[in-house]
Amino acid sequence: MYVHIGEDAMVRMSDIVAIMDMQATKSSLIMEQFMKDNDNGIVDLCRSTCKSIVITDFKVYLSPLSSATLKKRTEKMARPIFE
Repeated sequence: MYVHIGEDAMVRMSDIVAIMDMQATKSSLIMEQFMKDNDNGIVDLCRSTCKSIVITDFKVYLSPLSSATLKKRTEKMARPIFE
């Protein structure tokens, strides 16, 4: 299953490693270093403000959607159709 993460981008749910809030990562030295180390693999989907970071097996996406919205979308996709 795929999750829409902003603009025209969709990623496979099984490829998602982490979804992080942008504000929480700004004060982290570890995340700052991670972003510098993966500078070539960063895909910026934000036209204005970035609200979250989606880390996959292959790339890092800067998303205009909040981490709470992305969490809801992944939970909705993981829920069985018939309960």
